[in-house]
Amino acid sequence: MENVRIEEKNAHILKIELNSQGDYVSVSADDPTLLDRFTAGARRIYELAEEIPGKLDVISGRYEGKDSFLDIMDKTAEMSGVNVGFSEAAATVIDGIFGEGTLRKYFRDIYEEIPDFLPDADCIMDFLEQVIPVMEGLFGQKIERQREAGRARMAKYQPQDHKKPGRMP
Repeated sequence: MENVRIEEKNAHILKIELNSQGDYVSVSADDPTLLDRFTAGARRIYELAEEIPGKLDVISGRYEGKDSFLDIMDKTAEMSGVNVGFSEAAATVIDGIFGEGTLRKYFRDIYEEIPDFLPDADCIMDFLEQVIPVMEGLFGQKIERQREAGRARMAKYQPQDHKKPGRMP
């Protein structure tokens, strides 16, 4: 019996270090769903963030002229709910892109001090602003590797391999 072993040679993994303790997430541009997940996820987070001011304005409008302690507390709770909802939704989106617990790793120092910490919109946008250039670089490298591989495949063929067949006498 003859055994043959083959090994992958083209798949690349990028480890993105998220904190000073060395926690990381791994991604690969060779996963065709990664770009879709990342672009759809980032777009969704930006959409959610853009909705916040409008939602807060609606809440403020409902409590205009209501100055009792209970009204102020209700208004504050509703506004807080908008921010909490954004943070929970954005964390779910980020975990869907990079894996479960990504923000827990990124904010590890804070979670160690405050286990129930939930990053706010500014924290989440900061994370995205740092990871977007990394992802752009990853996909840029993938495109360049594909170009080089295509050139290498084409270099195997001699020009005479591409000649049109001549007429037969």
